[in-house]
Amino acid sequence: MKSLLSVIPCMLLGWVLSLLGLPLAYMFGAMAAVIIASRLRVSLTAPKHSLTVVQIVLGSSIGLMVKGLPMEEGRDILMLLPALLICLILQFNVGYFWFHRKMGWTRTESVLGAVPGALAAILVLTEHSKTPPQKIVISHAIRLVVLIIIAGIITGLNPPPVIKTAPFSYTPGIIGWLILIATGGYILGVLLERLHIPAPYMLTSLVVAIVVHYLSDVTLKLPELLSLLSMGLMGMRIGLYFSAFPFSALISNIWSSIQSVFIALTITVLVAAVTAQVMDYPMHLLILSWAPGSMEAMLFAAMAMKVNVGIVMASHIIRMSLLHIVSAIALIVQGRHKNS
Repeated sequence: MKSLLSVIPCMLLGWVLSLLGLPLAYMFGAMAAVIIASRLRVSLTAPKHSLTVVQIVLGSSIGLMVKGLPMEEGRDILMLLPALLICLILQFNVGYFWFHRKMGWTRTESVLGAVPGALAAILVLTEHSKTPPQKIVISHAIRLVVLIIIAGIITGLNPPPVIKTAPFSYTPGIIGWLILIATGGYILGVLLERLHIPAPYMLTSLVVAIVVHYLSDVTLKLPELLSLLSMGLMGMRIGLYFSAFPFSALISNIWSSIQSVFIALTITVLVAAVTAQVMDYPMHLLILSWAPGSMEAMLFAAMAMKVNVGIVMASHIIRMSLLHIVSAIALIVQGRHKNS
């Protein structure tokens, strides 16, 4: 009960920040609430199964986006896929080298820290691998903050057009489909969890959402409240890691995190520049598509810069899906090497 009550002030602060127009306001609001409460010696704890909720909501939301991608952009996505894979491989390998060789992190910490994005998956994988999560989560959180600030500056300089959309009606049929997705993702996730697969509910919810959405004859989307709640729960978990760190260690990890952000962005810009020359695509479109950060922030920036939002969205869906799967496989392989 105490953990459920802890959600209320976190969501309230997130709501206040959303009124100020802050991107991912509920996540940052929950982080701030937990950190402030810790300094005041008040305990705010995340609900026991919060990560399961985050996995199901995030996996489902990404899966439901797939059906809505414009079909005419499929050729562009396929043409750019090899360059996207090269960018991801370089981001991961250079990040791993930096964390492991230059900063002295363990191999597991370096694998998790080098994953270019996918913060929610990283939270789950740290628990699965029993890896001390503070420095890893701080690294990813700082990367997310920096990229959101950059996207916010771009969006502020180029405000996106206001698009009026009709309110979405949740009929009993639509609610039934969404319950089927959540139930199917959870049941299959339990089976994967018994096989010790990392981030099981995220993977199964993503697949179930794609399949169910294509089988249904209606457009499906998750209620915004669920997305906001999952952001708040994720922010609470991140805030707990931040508040557990001594201030000196926090400053040290923030500095190392900024270095990793600079490395990842440099690689993104270089690969985008080469690809733009070879394949004649706008360089800023490729940077927004491959930046290792928030899909929502990059989509806002894409709208502001009036570039192809469909390509940006599709690239991030592919990137997030690959990162969830590949990072899980990497830890499985590493665990088998340790046991052999």
